[in-house]
Order: sequence, then structure tokens, then C-alpha cells
Amino acid sequence: MNRLERRKLASLARKTGNKDLEEKLHLYSKLPQECRMCESLFDKDNVKMLSEWMVVVRKREDSMNIYCPPCWEKAKQIASQIQEDKNKN
Repeated sequence: MNRLERRKLASLARKTGNKDLEEKLHLYSKLPQECRMCESLFDKDNVKMLSEWMVVVRKREDSMNIYCPPCWEKAKQIASQIQEDKNKN
């Protein structure tokens, strides 16, 4: 999404009062540049990356983390192992 498209969407959001769209555009501009775990570079303009990478937004902490597919899989495996260990005990 280029700057002109973002501006048009932001303008439309303001005109229609669509707070959700405005919030999402604001979050898009705050996307990190790299994976939280392995620091692989992330390109916001690459549609494939946008669809494959995972974004975790924590509103309470006002933070946003982004994870590449391999790191996301590792995190899911670790979480499931912790859950299994918790269920065993």
C-alpha cells in the first residue's frame, strides 16, 4: 500500500467516521521493521509477507510485535509443550 492509497483510506475513514479503519491504518504505520525473535527484515509493501507473517497487538501495553513464519511455528510448539507440561502436573 503506497502513501497515496493510505491517505485516501485515512481521508475516507475520517469522512465516514469509521474509527476501526482509522485505528487499523494507524497500527499499519507502527508495524515493526523486523521479526521480534530472529530480526529478519519485514517489508510492509510485500503482499506475500503481509499475508504470511503474524502480527501480535497488545493494546494494554501499547505494543506491536511481528513474527516470521519459522519463528511463529517455534513459538506455537513451545506454547503447546508448556500446555502439555501444565496438564501433566
